[in-house]
Amino acid sequence: MNQSKIHQSRIPRGVTLIELMVVISLLSVLFTVGITTLAFLMRVEMKGTARIQETLNLQKLSQQFREDAGIAQKAVINAPDKNRPNVLRLELESGSFIIYSGTKKGNAILRLKMQGDKIIARNEFLIPVDSVRFALEKLNQRLMVSMTFKILPELKHENQTVKQPEKIFKVESFVNRKLSIQSRITQKK
Repeated sequence: MNQSKIHQSRIPRGVTLIELMVVISLLSVLFTVGITTLAFLMRVEMKGTARIQETLNLQKLSQQFREDAGIAQKAVINAPDKNRPNVLRLELESGSFIIYSGTKKGNAILRLKMQGDKIIARNEFLIPVDSVRFALEKLNQRLMVSMTFKILPELKHENQTVKQPEKIFKVESFVNRKLSIQSRITQKK
């Protein structure tokens, strides 16, 4: 009899169904927490990347605008109507000209460099904008051209109670001068 007890105690015991269910439940909770954290981190990274890209596009746009205005001989603004947006035309020495305007979708600012009727270069600065406005102003016997637009806020924000400030971007430069004025971003509360 003692020998049968010894044999019974040496036989390995299996895992009960309850223990197996507890382990599966713990693993599913850990898996859910891990996936949720990963999704949150990916969303934060994508939003950060989009903000950095928007900032780089604003820098490229302001630098290109100042360079174009600095080499232009003349600047003309076509007044907007219902079918056409506000358009700036910078005429260059060589008979070519550069046109700045907003896109119809409001997701970019368009720059076209033209020679006659041919498009030589086309640049789209991807910035979510609303109502691009151009202005000409005489300042100390010099002509200054400016571009002003409102940067649209994010459509979806995690905290719906927070009202995001309006960002107004303005870049200005003297026409036919290498000297240019710095860009300005203001926030309205």
